[in-house]
Amino acid sequence: MILHIPHSSTDTLDYKFLHKERELLRMTDHYTDDLYGCADAKRVVFELSRLVCDVERFQDDEQEPMSRFGMGVCYTKNSEGNKLRVVTDANKEYIISNYYIPHHHELSSAVDDELAHSTKALIIDCHSFPDKAYRFNNDFNQKRPDICIGTDSYHTPKGLLEETKKYFLSKGYVVQVNKPYSGSIVPMKHYKKDKRVLSIMIEINRKLYMDEHGFKTEHYEDLKEEIHELLIHLNHLY
Repeated sequence: MILHIPHSSTDTLDYKFLHKERELLRMTDHYTDDLYGCADAKRVVFELSRLVCDVERFQDDEQEPMSRFGMGVCYTKNSEGNKLRVVTDANKEYIISNYYIPHHHELSSAVDDELAHSTKALIIDCHSFPDKAYRFNNDFNQKRPDICIGTDSYHTPKGLLEETKKYFLSKGYVVQVNKPYSGSIVPMKHYKKDKRVLSIMIEINRKLYMDEHGFKTEHYEDLKEEIHELLIHLNHLY
């Protein structure tokens, strides 16, 4: 099992952002590097904030739907659609070369290593999301679930989806599939090419474990244990 954790960091290095602290609070998948834990899993954690580089975007803005909101691989606009920073072509090239490409190489290598020792490689794409959608979200002003499960038509077997969904439902959570977020990451080397590579995205509503100021709530440890239990279960199955 490979735990892909792309958005947990708040490290922005020395890059300059407008209203940085507010955007870090709003856009970071807080504590996901701790919430998603399984001793038997390989962890691929991006160590920089998504404000610097979003490794879950397509490298080419022409392919990335979120680039029209200024939120491609290098964000230039904030969660309200206002200016976040200036990114020159040289800045972007440096960021992609030094952060984006090495991260994807690490993920691809982790999958290769898993396949070298096992019949399958299971990727868990680990995320969280705010309870209230932002203006650029498709579900703006709509009620959000507790759990969102993202799938890929080629790399997410029906059984993997059903086991994940059944588990969260058994804990009393409201679950939606591919709503408000869809898909699950797979390295381009393996994407739509290797059925042995399995992937599923798990998105946790942040209201379940933190308050609006970013502090953990009393349910944090219980949720962490539930996620741990699910990961062990999936690891045994796949």
